[in-house]
Amino acid sequence: MKGHLAFVLFSFFIVKIACGQEAGFDPKDPIRNISLAQWTAEDGLSSNNLTHVFQDSKGLLWITSFNGVMMYDGERVEIYDINNLDLLETDGFYTVTEDDNGVIYLGSQGSGLIKYFNGTFSKVESRSGHLPKSIPSLLVSQTGALYIGSNNQGLYKLTDNDVEWIDIPSLNKSTISSIKEDSEGRIWVATEGQGLFCLRNDQLESYLSMEEGLHDNYIESLACTSDGLLMIASTKGLQYIDRNGLLISIDELSDVYINYLFVDEWNSVWVGTENGLARWSGELNKVDWVYGKKGLDLVRLSSIMIDRENSLWLTSSRIGLVRLKESRLTNLMEPDISSNRINILHESWDGNLYIGTDQNQLDIYRDGNYDRIKITTDLAGNGVRDIYHDKDGTFWLATYVGVIHKDGEKETLYSTGNGMPANNFRLVLKDKKGFFWFGSRSGGLVKFKDGVVHEIFDNENKLESNFILSIAESSNGNLLIGTHSGGISVLDSSGEVSTYHLKEDDAGVLLFNIDLMSDSTALVTANVGLLYFDGSHLVPVKLTSDRRSKTFFDLVDDGKNNFWVTTNLGILQIDKSDWDSYMSNQIEELPYIVLDENSGMNNKECTGATRSLLTTQGKVMVPTLGGVCEISPNNLRVDNSPPEVLIRSVLVDDEELPIQNEFTVIEPGALRYIFEFAVISYTAPERNQFRYKLEGFEKEWSSSDYSGRVEYTNLPPGKYTFKVVGANESNIWNTNPTTFSFRVEPFFYQTIWFYLLILALMIGIFLIIYKWRISFINRQNVELKKVNAELDRFVYSASHEIRSPLSSILGLINLARLGEPNKQAEYFDHIEKSVNRLDDFIHDIVDYSRNARLGIEIEEVDFETMISNILEDISHTENFERIHHEVSYSLENTFYSDPKRLKIVLSNIITNAFKHHQPDRVGHPSVSIEVSGNKQEAQIVVQDNGPGIEKNHVPKVFKMFYRATTRSEGSGLGLYIVEETLAKLQGSIDVKSKLGEGSTFKISVRNLKTLFEK
Repeated sequence: MKGHLAFVLFSFFIVKIACGQEAGFDPKDPIRNISLAQWTAEDGLSSNNLTHVFQDSKGLLWITSFNGVMMYDGERVEIYDINNLDLLETDGFYTVTEDDNGVIYLGSQGSGLIKYFNGTFSKVESRSGHLPKSIPSLLVSQTGALYIGSNNQGLYKLTDNDVEWIDIPSLNKSTISSIKEDSEGRIWVATEGQGLFCLRNDQLESYLSMEEGLHDNYIESLACTSDGLLMIASTKGLQYIDRNGLLISIDELSDVYINYLFVDEWNSVWVGTENGLARWSGELNKVDWVYGKKGLDLVRLSSIMIDRENSLWLTSSRIGLVRLKESRLTNLMEPDISSNRINILHESWDGNLYIGTDQNQLDIYRDGNYDRIKITTDLAGNGVRDIYHDKDGTFWLATYVGVIHKDGEKETLYSTGNGMPANNFRLVLKDKKGFFWFGSRSGGLVKFKDGVVHEIFDNENKLESNFILSIAESSNGNLLIGTHSGGISVLDSSGEVSTYHLKEDDAGVLLFNIDLMSDSTALVTANVGLLYFDGSHLVPVKLTSDRRSKTFFDLVDDGKNNFWVTTNLGILQIDKSDWDSYMSNQIEELPYIVLDENSGMNNKECTGATRSLLTTQGKVMVPTLGGVCEISPNNLRVDNSPPEVLIRSVLVDDEELPIQNEFTVIEPGALRYIFEFAVISYTAPERNQFRYKLEGFEKEWSSSDYSGRVEYTNLPPGKYTFKVVGANESNIWNTNPTTFSFRVEPFFYQTIWFYLLILALMIGIFLIIYKWRISFINRQNVELKKVNAELDRFVYSASHEIRSPLSSILGLINLARLGEPNKQAEYFDHIEKSVNRLDDFIHDIVDYSRNARLGIEIEEVDFETMISNILEDISHTENFERIHHEVSYSLENTFYSDPKRLKIVLSNIITNAFKHHQPDRVGHPSVSIEVSGNKQEAQIVVQDNGPGIEKNHVPKVFKMFYRATTRSEGSGLGLYIVEETLAKLQGSIDVKSKLGEGSTFKISVRNLKTLFEK
């Protein structure tokens, strides 16, 4: 055995997972910052004692247990056991895997090898050899063979339905706990009690046991990293064999009972133990632990997997199925702060974050450090409602016992006892003139300075409500005041107030916060939804509905790409580009993404009627009932890929149809049709949405629905196609429908009508085809006439354009022969100009030909490089150095088009701007090039102050061989080619010119990103 170890030590190679790497979590981020979800028997699982979880090629989750096998699609859990599978002898299952043909293999406890294919379970029967009945481990090898690890009977191999027992004496009576294959085809076999075996070509190559340095001969799991480490887990810790063949122990995991290993794409090794989940990073040489969260302990973990959406799935023999996600958020919570019930956040000029809770104190947070300021005034258990830290270092605190001015240890209370109209204050604002404004629940709005109340605004003085919920100051000094049941009031600098209402009677409408977009416009969050204030009207904003009642508390503009709206059901992330589309009526509903516990919030319920905060560091801080939720917009990673949608079952009168068939025929008389479907997204399956349509029965798609089930009854005879699309929690829709086609057969008495319908349909189709054909021929004729006319003109003009420079060359040659020798250089210059003119014309003809016959080739366009190259190409021309030019770029999105055609267009326009300029006739000759655009299109504006074009010539400059002036040396094809090329690119060109003042060419080109993705 020692000889085998020496062979391993000297010949060990780089190994990696043959099946490819899975997505993983960034090892630099601690795994304690996770969101966690749990599924148990109460959620539909057959048991909490689970053995394995696996995601197949369709995206479905397979979960094995000792009480059957389960399939989970995000909508429903389907359980298969001895009650609905007659082929089973017991309910026990150990493991599951899939081969390259989409066949699912299940290792059972007593029922042998089970396979699932095309919706059917069956027991694998071999042509030769026999299979074990108890199978705890499986591996599909690179060759397609299935290696089967048994209980107490060693290792088997299934190839093309033939079974071979791998006859190795020391392995034959072993229980195989784990099987892995490396990149050279070697099979590593872990056993319970007999150590580790390495096979090459099914022959024993090496063997390791405790004698060779293993912690234990009972090996629970193996894993391979792509950088050449073989990980070995046992009941006594984690070891690995490195690239040099050395067996190394990981001290931090010594004596840890390990059940399962999994390697992600970062080469991090996830370790499932009896008491917690660990992650070992070889690159960082550290072990990170998470033992549980929110009362759920991660114990007795039996398997680990990362799915397509980068969620980590765990099975346990105690706590069922658990999903972990990288948290998109962080939370400031107890015990770091005094309470998880947050009322207000205030970032001060001193860099501190001051936090008001229900406690009799202020919490202070800065750069991971916490502190507290005691408030001596008794707040009667209601805490601090608003905070203002003045430049003199004092605090102004709004509380329900009055306004407190805290100067060090000294506290002055302003309440009804000394002139205030109420005690229940909930907001503080200091305006640009140094006045304080205190908003109360019952006494209106107080204007205050230097210890004196200057004026009280309430329902008896200019306002329509005494309950002040929000206040914002615009740059022009106006105050916008949000109230309870009294609308929004605008108080100008002269003291005049104008009030605006959402509806005629605003009773019950609470305007919690106002986010100014300009001096007169704002977004307003309210208990009735999100509102837009345009300066004179409050207008509801129509958001995509998810059929759950939400109250909107505050909105934060992160100054970049998103609005963040706090609600009682989480935080809504709204893309500003969607807002622009909504405001320009391009979309009817404003989509959003919901952030809640699934995203990492400690508690999804934001504190009601409070303000959130955008810090100077660009972070969004939100008061919640679970502490302060912190969002770093720059660090949020959103997967924009659309989810897969599956039709899971079709039932006709309670009989399930095979959904694998391309077309299904249903006998006459069927009454009830049930379609069940699922969005394969598990990040927040309760928020997956569907739209569906039964083509042949319905003309329009259904509205968005959260139920993955629909039922139809009494469908008339005919052909139907059920179509369904879906969206995940990020509101990313899969617009490519999943379909199921079928035909309902008619009864015999319906047949004649069926034939008449077919006949009428055929006649209609014939007429449509006939009319289309006639229309097509007419269009062809018109096109041919146009082409012939252009061809005639092309031949005439082309012959002239070619003959003219050739005649000039011949004449100059004769002059050179007969003329004076000292003028030969001049003759050669003229000959060179004629040749260049002829060459330019030939280039124009080639460009025209290519544009007419070649297809569009869509690629990402680099405008900056393209225009730089064009300017470099013309930099040798005589006018270039004398003409000042400027180029500016302001593209918002990546732009896709045909770069070759686009270069032809820009080269013509830019070259003309320099070539036809007359720098001697203007004081400051210039050419400017401006490139801008959005998601839909790009615009290129080329402007010069050259000679310009006469007004009567401007409409004709894009005609073939047209010259606006006799001074032009071009072929007359350039601008014609530009317009023809832009037509291919779904673009257009517009020219404005004035004789003697210059010309402006404006080019608009559609962004072909959608075609590029297709």
